[in-house]
Amino acid sequence: MRKSDLKKNHDLFDVAVSRYGSFMEKVIDAKRVIGSAQEKRDIAESVLLRLCAYCEYFVDEHLVACVNCDSSQLSKFFGVTIPKNPDKGLCRALLFGERYRDFRSVGQLKKFTTRILPKDSNPFLAISASHTQLIDEVCKIRNYLSHYSSSARHSLFTMYKEKFGRDRFLEPGQFLLGYQAKQLWRYFDAFKGASSDMKAWY
Repeated sequence: MRKSDLKKNHDLFDVAVSRYGSFMEKVIDAKRVIGSAQEKRDIAESVLLRLCAYCEYFVDEHLVACVNCDSSQLSKFFGVTIPKNPDKGLCRALLFGERYRDFRSVGQLKKFTTRILPKDSNPFLAISASHTQLIDEVCKIRNYLSHYSSSARHSLFTMYKEKFGRDRFLEPGQFLLGYQAKQLWRYFDAFKGASSDMKAWY
């Protein structure tokens, strides 16, 4: 089977990041249709969840594409012979089977990829430490917004205290849009930057 074009695989994710960034600029500047601070916070939280969903889809599809390009490490991992460039259906079945694979951090993703991809065929390792740290913060916010569980709240509050010196819990919308949405734009930049890190590696 023909090898995947790894760089082209970024297109859908890059477009989504750009589109949601432009959308949030309009939301933050809105004075009439979306006038209240609470509505803007709700939208910021929703957009962050959507962005995480696009990122998760990109990661899954990119893992498949990477194995399609080089299956040697995955063959060793499973201890079986896999075609040199297996089709995407086989790659997907080998990587995920019938279950959803959830990565709670970029560090966890990188650790998994070192088991299934050779170092010289692993673009995920190119994601910088600074982008990794910011995306891991987003993962904590995403986890809280997805569940509203006490453990997810505790994990997010710990992040607020340790990284931002905050002594009270803020709902993510407040945190994201505070100080002219400084943190929200940092997270958008981290997603863009991680994609750029990987594309530069190619």
